Amino acid sequence: MTAETPQNLRALLQDGILEIQWTPQNCVRIPFRELRGLCPCASCVNELSGERTFFSHQAAPDVHPQQMELVGNYAMKIHWSDGHRTGIYTWEYLRRIGASLVD
Repeated sequence: MTAETPQNLRALLQDGILEIQWTPQNCVRIPFRELRGLCPCASCVNELSGERTFFSHQAAPDVHPQQMELVGNYAMKIHWSDGHRTGIYTWEYLRRIGASLVD
């Protein structure tokens, strides 16, 4: 089952937060640095072992999206201020990240 598409996505640059509105009652706010550190790409996660090789504490404190683009109906790609741009964040993955911040 694929995750539902967000109703709204906003990069709140002054707050350093990505705000994802899933439903009127479900809005999550993910810090940019945390999101950059959780990039799912092959440069940040070893393809063979699945072990993370880049972590949130390694991201610059002021890292932020310079551009965000939709990837089909299932994900978004973020072009980060540190030059990184290969990660594709699926809606399902973003839901898991948001849920982990609440727990």
